[in-house]
Amino acid sequence: MLDLLFRPLRAAIRAVERDSPLEETERNVLDAVQAIHQATESIERHVEVIDTLATSVAPLTDSVDRLTATMDDLVKMLAPLATTEREVARAEGEAKRVEKGVGQAPQRAEHFFGFRRKHVAAQPDASPPDASPPDAASPDA
Repeated sequence: MLDLLFRPLRAAIRAVERDSPLEETERNVLDAVQAIHQATESIERHVEVIDTLATSVAPLTDSVDRLTATMDDLVKMLAPLATTEREVARAEGEAKRVEKGVGQAPQRAEHFFGFRRKHVAAQPDASPPDASPPDAASPDA
């Protein structure tokens, strides 16, 4: 008996559900919920990676500090060696200059003091060396 009363009511509700945009809206809401769920999972993975990085920063900082201290010790230890190498290079340069300029030392000194003397070649006498004086060797006289 009540079925006669509720049957038209159920038919009316089904008709309203089929014709209404509720089904499409429900589908859109479910898609949005699924996208939010995926974004939340991605964010959780990123948070885990950031947490791992944050926990590794402190040991890395300690390692860099130890490396810096070691490098400072090396620089202090090698500073005398670097000075010695510079002095040896300077001495080698001086030795090469002395080796090249053994015969040129006076010219280098003159140039150092600002004097530049022109070296004039010795001029030969006007008479040839074979020629004898005209008075002594002349058969006509």
